Amino acid sequence: MGARQDDHEKQVIIIAVGECGYDFDPDPRRFDVDIYPATSTRELAEMFVDEGLYGDIPEPLRFYIDYDAIARDLAVDFTETEIAGETLVYACR
Repeated sequence: MGARQDDHEKQVIIIAVGECGYDFDPDPRRFDVDIYPATSTRELAEMFVDEGLYGDIPEPLRFYIDYDAIARDLAVDFTETEIAGETLVYACR
């Protein structure tokens, strides 16, 4: 297991116990937490559009996307936090 995987597992445990209210368990697979390497819900919105989660959007139309509105909608389920100087966006399921 690499250092990055170890860091991710630690982040899952920290968020699950500290933010989501789970009881401590050293096995991060027990927690249903999604973590994204985004610094804000706006950046997460841009990532989701780029990854095609909102369908295939032609490049010329991307200038008209209201990423702030998408970010406000995402903020219902996703929260920003900082762990060891790194900003992450997560959702507890």
